[in-house]
Amino acid sequence: MVICIVAAVVLGILGIFSARYRKIAREAFSCVKRMMTFRPCETGFDDKVRSHVTAKLMKRNERIAGVFYRNFKLLSVLFTASFFLSAGYTAYTVYNLAVYGTCDPVNPQNCVFNPGADPNRVICPYEGLSPNASVATIGNFRNIESATIEGRPVIYFFGTTWCPHCAWERPIFLNVTAKFSGFIETKVTEIDIEQPTLEMEIFKHYSTEGKIPVIVIGGKYFRVGSGESLGQQTEENVLTAILCKVSNDPIAECSDQQVKQLENGL
Repeated sequence: MVICIVAAVVLGILGIFSARYRKIAREAFSCVKRMMTFRPCETGFDDKVRSHVTAKLMKRNERIAGVFYRNFKLLSVLFTASFFLSAGYTAYTVYNLAVYGTCDPVNPQNCVFNPGADPNRVICPYEGLSPNASVATIGNFRNIESATIEGRPVIYFFGTTWCPHCAWERPIFLNVTAKFSGFIETKVTEIDIEQPTLEMEIFKHYSTEGKIPVIVIGGKYFRVGSGESLGQQTEENVLTAILCKVSNDPIAECSDQQVKQLENGL
């Protein structure tokens, strides 16, 4: 009878668009309703499904049709379980798309569907960009002039829990980037040189000597080291100005006079 559950869902959706399936959908819903109260289905809906599918299989292979007919209950349980597992996973990927902009935030490159995807959206571009050719700009950040930003930029913070400079910079970084939620993608990465991950490749590319902390903004702006020498307020303004620049001034803080002045210097 578990096949009634799947049928109720599928046929209920089909019934919205076609009157052909509405009568069958009502039978399926009736079956599910009776199952919920521990009563057998009156319509024999599951038997109808078994007979209908078996008849279709008989035209192709009598042996397979026989196996299906004899094991219908087991197969219906397996089918129902797989249906709800796939539905749950689909809901999970839709949630990731809405929140993170990719169906797989851990390994974005594995996501087949990324609406409006571009190199800046799911990974931080670095191939072909030379940090050595960068020029100094505000807040001790470096600007790679050949880098371009399209769409939603990825903002990286590389550090460790034991580094005091990282401990100073991290809360400021998180506070500022949180204001740009929905306009940027933020990734805080704990340094582990031994791990052959994309994040470690990016870290090594921008921090050739392995120094921390490192902030990389859309592959275009980066800084090795903290902003302690600037002071907390100036550091916040610098980060805000750069994020305003790369995300096209999406928040009210981008209109602040000090932030605007810094942004104009980029």
